[in-house]
Amino acid sequence: MRYSMIYFFSILIIFVFLVFFSQKRNSKKEILRVNINFKDEKSKFLDSQMVNKLLIQREDTTFYLKESMVDLKELEDVLLSNPMIAEANLFKTPQGILNVKLEERNPIIRIVNNDKEFYIDNSGHKVPLSKKYSARVPVFYGQPDENLMDLVKFIKLIRKDSLVKVEMIDLKSSNNGYILGLRSFPFKVIWGKNTKYEQKVKKLKYLYSFLETNDFLKIDKVNLTFDKQIVLDYEQNGK
Repeated sequence: MRYSMIYFFSILIIFVFLVFFSQKRNSKKEILRVNINFKDEKSKFLDSQMVNKLLIQREDTTFYLKESMVDLKELEDVLLSNPMIAEANLFKTPQGILNVKLEERNPIIRIVNNDKEFYIDNSGHKVPLSKKYSARVPVFYGQPDENLMDLVKFIKLIRKDSLVKVEMIDLKSSNNGYILGLRSFPFKVIWGKNTKYEQKVKKLKYLYSFLETNDFLKIDKVNLTFDKQIVLDYEQNGK
C-alpha cells in the first residue's frame, strides 16, 4: 500500500511537471513567420513592412510575438483602425504561423477642398493620400460632406460606362447638381442632378460623335439638363 501511494504521487508529480513545462515552453514559443496576403495581387497603399509595423505598434521592422500573447480580435481591430484597410482577417496555424488577409479600400474619387486633399472609397469612407500610391480617379473640387453619398452613387454610375469613365477628369457641385470637366474637350458639361443618367449619357455620346466631324465649334459649356435637348454655349456669338 505504501509503495502504491509513493508510486501514485510520483506519477502525479511527473504529470504536473510535464504540464507546467509544456505551458512554459508554449509561452516562450514565438510565431516563426507572419504571412501577409492582400486581396488584390498588388497592394496599393500598404506593403508587408507597413502591416508589420501596424501589428507591433512600434517603429522597428522585427516581428516577434509570443503565441500565447496573440489576441486575433485585438490585432484585427488594430488593422481596421487604419483608414486604408477595409477588411482584415487573421488566423493561426498549428505550425505557429500568423496568417493576415487584408483588403484595402478602393478610392473612386479624390477630394480637393482648399488645403485639404483625400480620397473617398466606394463606401463613402475617407482615405488619406499616400506617397506609395496615387489613384487615377476623378477630382472633386469643393466640400462634399452634405451630399457625400449622392456623390459616391454618381461616381459608381460613371464608372459603369467606359466612355464617361475615361473622359471625366474632374467635377464640382453647382445648384445641387454637378459640372463635369472632360479629357478630350475644354468645355464644361452641366450635368445637373444625379437623375436621368442613361439619357444624359446618350446625349453626351451623341455630342462626341457629332464633334468628330465638327471640331471647329468653339463650345464653352454643354448643358444636358433639358429633356431631349443638348444646349450649347459658344465662346462667341452667344447660344
